[in-house]
Amino acid sequence: MKICLAAALAIVLLLIPATPALADGGFFVLDPSRDIYQPAQKAIILYENNRETLILQVKYEGDADEFAWVIPVPNYPDVDVAEPELFRELAELTEVEVHFGGCGCGFLAGPGAGVEVWEEMVVGPYDVAILSASSSEALIDWLNANGYFFPEEGEGIIDSYVAQSGEWYFVATKINAEAEATGLAEGTIQPLRLSFDSDEIFYPLRITSLSSDRCEVLLYVFADQKVVPVEYQYLSLNTPEQVYYLDPEEDVFYLEHGEQIFLGDLGLYYHLYELLDTSLWGNQYYLTKMRGEINADNMVDIELIPYEEERYLDSDGDGWSDGEEAIAGTDPNEVDTDGDGIMDPVDPRPLKRRSPLSCGLLFIIVPSLTAGLCIWLIRRRKSAAGN
Repeated sequence: MKICLAAALAIVLLLIPATPALADGGFFVLDPSRDIYQPAQKAIILYENNRETLILQVKYEGDADEFAWVIPVPNYPDVDVAEPELFRELAELTEVEVHFGGCGCGFLAGPGAGVEVWEEMVVGPYDVAILSASSSEALIDWLNANGYFFPEEGEGIIDSYVAQSGEWYFVATKINAEAEATGLAEGTIQPLRLSFDSDEIFYPLRITSLSSDRCEVLLYVFADQKVVPVEYQYLSLNTPEQVYYLDPEEDVFYLEHGEQIFLGDLGLYYHLYELLDTSLWGNQYYLTKMRGEINADNMVDIELIPYEEERYLDSDGDGWSDGEEAIAGTDPNEVDTDGDGIMDPVDPRPLKRRSPLSCGLLFIIVPSLTAGLCIWLIRRRKSAAGN
């Protein structure tokens, strides 16, 4: 009997198709370190009462003394560093993986009138200068003269900020000559923390086009509502399997998490708890996690706005807008494109129908094969005994 049971188990295991392991109620992480080490740019954004805190970290492969980084912000910032463990805790909290590539996002480090130097300081491992400028030429001259190499091709981008109403500030950053810069290539060096007034949730991406043909961007946004990007298409991922079965497109953000979290539930995430407790009011927030691989030609600064269903056309009313259906390849006029009885937004494979016949055949074939194998083993044993 034990032999028969073992044989039955072996048959069942052979017939069951190999599928990714899935966590109950969330995304299963095959490689939890990927959100920590892989993205070329990753950021945490906290937004409340027209005040934004941007915790930003980039990867750079090369000598630390050749790294420089310029970040435009719409108002005068407070500058500090943040705890690198924040990104590890958020990776564990959200538990999701999507496959994208990577890139580098710094500039290689190499006087002028029209530049106002508001402040120069050492913050953690960084030398930081807060600047404003009346012309792009003057700003680029100052940066290059002071060891913050900036390519002349970026003049048009700087002009776009200078020409806007209101004064933009530029946070120029490089590794301090005396600082230990381990972790720069892996993206685990201390993140830079900027806090500034802003009428909108803002992420400066356009300037990255000067240093990279393509860049993987990972954003964690804490606000009073789920948010989506204005300038880019997006697709909400609602089941763990969708991250494996939906082929990601370039220049699209995939929303891997968009739910409310409570401060009291973050006791195991010490650094994240402390950040939220000291930076935001209240004890509940929406965390939106989004990831995209963006080509340089399509890099623009990102405005993030609250997600409101009525703002987006949803012809079939299934919860995915027509734009999201286009990205997923599903029919915007059918709630169940593949006809398997599962609505598209919650269907692990919305373009591949699951056949109930295959499950029924499994329950017919397995007992039959098991019974046949058991009969053969019994007869073989009797035959051996007779001999």
